[in-house]
Amino acid sequence: MRTFTTLLFSALMMISCNKITPVYPDEPVVDYQGFGLYISVDALGNTTLIGQLTFDFTDGDGNLGLPPLVDTTELNLPDTVKYNFFLQLYDLQDYDYVEIPDEDGGLLKYRIPYLDKQPLSGTMDLKIYYPVIKYDTIYYTFYIFDRDYNRSNTDTTDIIVLSGIDLEEY
Repeated sequence: MRTFTTLLFSALMMISCNKITPVYPDEPVVDYQGFGLYISVDALGNTTLIGQLTFDFTDGDGNLGLPPLVDTTELNLPDTVKYNFFLQLYDLQDYDYVEIPDEDGGLLKYRIPYLDKQPLSGTMDLKIYYPVIKYDTIYYTFYIFDRDYNRSNTDTTDIIVLSGIDLEEY
């Protein structure tokens, strides 16, 4: 009986030690985690406000990120080929949030570096530089594309208040 109990206990331990591989959808998923602000002074003495967006992501087929960009200045490539992370800025104006147009810096475009692991999950931090504070109370929506051009869900940051930050003070 003692041998049977030892054998059963050993079998349960082996089963509990097996790692279960998570299953994620092939389309990427983003999940907002937080947004922080801090002020930085570079080697030349320039003061800049920096926002740091933190988000979790998953991608079941692991094809997130883009290879290093070659010179595409003469090619008329769509943005989803050159960039794979997009942030849309909204500003509080007369008690309503208004989408800031692309020509006014409302759509920010970034490149997530090449990642290749199945399934893929993790946390990313993205820095947004504000050398000049143009807006007072803002938020962002954001989404990503994988290499198969699958678009993720769109997530939203908290409201970010930039009023009262004086870059001249530092």
